[in-house]
Amino acid sequence: MKSSISSKKSAPLQFSTSSYPKFGYKNDYDESNPPQTVTRSPYFWWFKFLQLSSDYKATCDANGNGAYSELYAQLGNVHQVDFKQWWTTKAHLFAEVPKGDYKMTIARNVSHLAPFDRDDVVNLVVPLNWSQRSLKKAFNSLILKNVPKGKRGIHTEDSTAMFVISNRWKIEALRTAYEVYKLKEQCVEGDRQYWADIAIKAKLPLALNDGLEKLHEVNIHTVEKRKLLTVIATRHYRRAKEYIAASLTYSFPYPKNEAN
Repeated sequence: MKSSISSKKSAPLQFSTSSYPKFGYKNDYDESNPPQTVTRSPYFWWFKFLQLSSDYKATCDANGNGAYSELYAQLGNVHQVDFKQWWTTKAHLFAEVPKGDYKMTIARNVSHLAPFDRDDVVNLVVPLNWSQRSLKKAFNSLILKNVPKGKRGIHTEDSTAMFVISNRWKIEALRTAYEVYKLKEQCVEGDRQYWADIAIKAKLPLALNDGLEKLHEVNIHTVEKRKLLTVIATRHYRRAKEYIAASLTYSFPYPKNEAN
């Protein structure tokens, strides 16, 4: 089943995942501390990784001219707005194209009826003197059994959105890759920064489990654990580069040909 957000001015937007950003009714959105209802959305991380792309920034700095001018025409300058401002104007690009032009309603005249030869909509006569139990049973027998059950998960091949969320994504993997990448890129050139310490600063689960203070010490008791943290941190860094590359395509966090 598609998920949606509503608008007073237009029909609700439909998304292939229920994890679309939810800002609530307050106007106190803080980009430096967004709520979990936003950070738990893959669309938020699409925006954040797009901000990390130096190639896309070059196009933004050139007012839309450059290697990613076509993408810029759709997604705009992600360095001049916060995520909420961006999503408010760009959400429709990630929404599903509505299927069909009918909604469930009570037909008041012949013009409300659907053509009898359509296979995506039916006209139903409902006797209102039946019990609710009988109506539910009849509806299940006549209608629901003919509606395919939705597949579990998110399926890229079924999406009709312009920008598609691919099948495989985990919020924690996106968040951690982003944090590791940012910390690595903040390292001053010539100032040696150990990957294990980056992992600690990024608060990887393995580091948290063993105590951050102890892992900063390089001794016989922590050397093996720091080696493991190094492997994990470099893996997240490589993954972040993949996410950045995917943010420049029409499918995230993986290009469409790798999404399934």
